[in-house]
Amino acid sequence: MKYISLFIITFLLILATFYPAASESQVEITSIFSDENTMDVTLLSGNEPLQGQIIFKLSHKGDVIETQTMDFDMAGNSETTKIIMWKTRPQFVNYVAGASVYLNGELKDETSYPFSYGLVVWPRFQVVDLSADSSGIDLLVKPRSMTNPAVADFVFQLIQEGDIIYTETKYNIPVIQSTQVLINWPILLDEDTDYIVRVKAFSHTPNITSSYVTIFTSSQDVEIDDDDVEVDDFGASVTLYGRSQVPFKGKVEVQLTSDGSEPLVFTGTPEVLTLNRDDTVGILWDGLAPDTYHVNILVKTLSGEILDRYETVLEIPERAVPLSQPTQPQTPGFSVLMGIMGIIAVVAMFRNQ
Repeated sequence: MKYISLFIITFLLILATFYPAASESQVEITSIFSDENTMDVTLLSGNEPLQGQIIFKLSHKGDVIETQTMDFDMAGNSETTKIIMWKTRPQFVNYVAGASVYLNGELKDETSYPFSYGLVVWPRFQVVDLSADSSGIDLLVKPRSMTNPAVADFVFQLIQEGDIIYTETKYNIPVIQSTQVLINWPILLDEDTDYIVRVKAFSHTPNITSSYVTIFTSSQDVEIDDDDVEVDDFGASVTLYGRSQVPFKGKVEVQLTSDGSEPLVFTGTPEVLTLNRDDTVGILWDGLAPDTYHVNILVKTLSGEILDRYETVLEIPERAVPLSQPTQPQTPGFSVLMGIMGIIAVVAMFRNQ
């Protein structure tokens, strides 16, 4: 019996070596948040990479109002946060948000988060405006009462397909009056892509967390510096500034038109531009006919979309024709004298022969 028990223990140790404990391939929910706008769930994986699903549920008094499912793929010993936007418009005061995590159809963890729509206690500040584009975020907040200012932390999150691809936090922002908080994206964005921006606001006193959401579609954007455009007889110089984290790959096109004729078109290619980068494009032309030209400068994408334009006028004057040099008049007496001297020289030469 003793040897049988020893054999079983040894066999189990061998199995544990080749088949790690189930907890190593498990996943657990480490944090959860929800309000009437958004919900996020943070997962922590064990030693093994895994794939699974999260089921988000919004309930009121036990009745499920909305359900969303999101797949996830995690490396071993890693953490990930998944975010959804609730589609249901708030109708009640009290809600319960729930999250269930499944691996291969088997429930591994679940939790819930009760919240109230409209908040039982309001933070001392309110969000007046939230806007975002391909350059960054612009948040405007103000105190609810000028005599009761607030201090808050703001977490800015750029979200794509439920994943946070960039986050930045501004701590201890005093909200004494209307306060603007700006964030520029430090990462490159894909063109013509829908992004979600969420701001999680943490009020210090009272201790309240709330979320605010906006959506934008990314695009290229550049701007002509109107104070740095030069056009003359020899060509044009145009300075561009990047206004987007979608790289600009396009061209500068200069059109010269006079008296309704077909425009003369000249092009130049700037460097690839992103937010707050600039480049000056030089374009040369030669031998323009004297005339007054309407100059139309266009900044275009490779697909032909016009992002900015600048117009001016160029005048090429008539070139002055140089006057011909007058022939110096000769004195008649001088010509006769020279003729006589020539005859004398010829006669003298014959006499010497």
